[in-house]
Amino acid sequence: MKITPIDVQRQGFSRRFRGLDPDEVRGYLTLVAEELAAVERERATLEQQVKHMEGLLEEHRQREGILKSTLLTAQKASDDIREAANRQAEASVKEAELQADKLLELAQGRAHEVESGILELRALRTALRTDIRALVTRLTSLLDLQEEAELEDNLRFLKRREESGRG
Repeated sequence: MKITPIDVQRQGFSRRFRGLDPDEVRGYLTLVAEELAAVERERATLEQQVKHMEGLLEEHRQREGILKSTLLTAQKASDDIREAANRQAEASVKEAELQADKLLELAQGRAHEVESGILELRALRTALRTDIRALVTRLTSLLDLQEEAELEDNLRFLKRREESGRG
């Protein structure tokens, strides 16, 4: 027999001489009824969660079946593609070898041109270094002259200051 919280609250007891305190019994029954109600709510919640989880499990099982089927199909397609790719690769390799020979000839010609260009650039670099060194030497001389002029200017200024201080 299933007892509900309402059954517990409505339960009555017969009275006897020197029996239990009816208010105390009623209070305890109310407490038990509330606990029983909480347990029922929790059970209902857990049942809903179980149903939800069972639904998710079934959904995942279906997806697993679809994935297995898809994987087998993909494996077969992959094998077919690999075979076709191997055949095409062999043909491409032969064609690439012919093109590589032609490109090698062109590259060797271009390498000779680049070597000539490098030699010209090296000569130009050497000339440029010489010009830069000459420019640096000229600029150093100009800076030295500028410093001497400033020094003489400072000496003249100090002399004038001394002369004006004495006078």
